[in-house]
Amino acid sequence: MSNETYIVDVTEQNFNEAVMQASQRVPVLVDFWAPWCQPCKSLMPVLTKLADEYGGKFILAKVNIDEQQNLAQHFGVRSVPTVKLVRNAQLADEFMGALPENEVRAFLDKHIPRESDAASQEAMALFQAGQVDEAITRLNQAWQDDPQNPRLPMQLLDLLVHAGRLDEARQVLAALPAEQQDSDVVVSMKARFAFMDKAEGLPDIPTLQQRLADNDDDSEARYQLAIQLVVAGKLEAAMDQLLMLLKKDRQYGEDAARKTLIQIFEMLGNQGELVQRYRSKMSMLLY
Repeated sequence: MSNETYIVDVTEQNFNEAVMQASQRVPVLVDFWAPWCQPCKSLMPVLTKLADEYGGKFILAKVNIDEQQNLAQHFGVRSVPTVKLVRNAQLADEFMGALPENEVRAFLDKHIPRESDAASQEAMALFQAGQVDEAITRLNQAWQDDPQNPRLPMQLLDLLVHAGRLDEARQVLAALPAEQQDSDVVVSMKARFAFMDKAEGLPDIPTLQQRLADNDDDSEARYQLAIQLVVAGKLEAAMDQLLMLLKKDRQYGEDAARKTLIQIFEMLGNQGELVQRYRSKMSMLLY
């Protein structure tokens, strides 16, 4: 396949075919650039090199914003370079600025299908059939065979946590490459482990609920109940307890209620309706 097949200049006239239709087959990386943009001149050779190297596993679609202002406006481009990844005719990811090659490669590898993804699908089928240990074994083998696939360890982590094999999950987490350590998924997983650590040795939920029924001012019981509720996946109930603790005893545990709410927001990726709603409730109590 010649590089003309997977590197294309995009206009309004060929946009639907070159980007939207093509994205049904492979990811399309849309690079919004301008001739006067110096960072664009350093990013473009990186993107071109990777397009050549990947040999058609993604399409590089170049958009000159000076000539295609309507396309730039449609995608909300306000500065260049801006790079957006389209998959199945939907915006899947994006980045701004002239990233170095290793970061662009990591960005692409999150979305480009690999042969080992078939093993991932097999593992998930085993999991859905109730064969959790077999699914974990299959994912482990796939990850060993293709350690560059960033999706495999993420799935493996989820299955290990589901199976209660937390020591193994921590080992997988520690083995992740540096570029994945700060990802939203990994940050969320680390927060989950932090709550599991806090819950070790605490009374169970019914015991803590009874302590609060006997004494509604038992701040320690309320805080411990919130931790146990987080581990149990009952996040709204946990945050309700923390808001009550914030209201009744702000100084408990050196502002533990507020700090723990922030940890929950981080676990949820600091976005979404639930985070917005409870962050607003917290702010009302604080200010």
